[in-house]
Amino acid sequence: MSKVIDRLGEAAIDPAAWPAIMDDICRAVGASAAILLQSDVRTPDVPRTPSIDEALQLYFKHDWHLRDPRAAGFPQMMSGEIVTDHDMLTPEQIRSDPMYNEVLYPFGFQWFAGVGFWAESAAWALTLQRTGRVGSFEARDKRLLARLAPRLTETATLATAVGRVALTSMTNVLNQVQQPALVLNRRGMVLSTNAAADAGFDDDIRISNRRLMVRDKSALAKLDQLVA
Repeated sequence: MSKVIDRLGEAAIDPAAWPAIMDDICRAVGASAAILLQSDVRTPDVPRTPSIDEALQLYFKHDWHLRDPRAAGFPQMMSGEIVTDHDMLTPEQIRSDPMYNEVLYPFGFQWFAGVGFWAESAAWALTLQRTGRVGSFEARDKRLLARLAPRLTETATLATAVGRVALTSMTNVLNQVQQPALVLNRRGMVLSTNAAADAGFDDDIRISNRRLMVRDKSALAKLDQLVA
């Protein structure tokens, strides 16, 4: 695990490093697969190890991400706890739950552990899966995973900052060729603009309370659709 922690800085610079690092985390704790999930945004392109790719496609195709009983453990994860199946569900609930039976068991997965961390204000979790043969995550596994949480927060926060610098650099380059550019986050909030964009704002197109406002109602509807 110490070697894995030392590698986390790679992901701050290159997000493509996450799957390989997650593979190393799996080996350190006897897991078979790992996924990175955000608390309020679930999309099929989430970072994961190749070992769970097929199961994850089924998970999103049939909207199990909206009905996953383990999501109830997110508040505990974000408070610093390492959460497992046993912290949220009884053995009978685990055996009978449709998501376990239709998504996890057919691919050999059974046991779960989640590590919460922050990327600035966004809540994320590293979720790990073990096979039934290996057995559930125990107290010693939780202690090992607890070492990861603060480093994951450091890495994700740094990665967010690095990404923002990269975006700002892009808008600055576009400014040199007099192309207006602005950066929106996933909620449509304006993160940054370049000087060419600032010079073009008027009553028809402007920024108000970090929102891009467009007077034309048809254009505004299209903008809202794009953000959505």
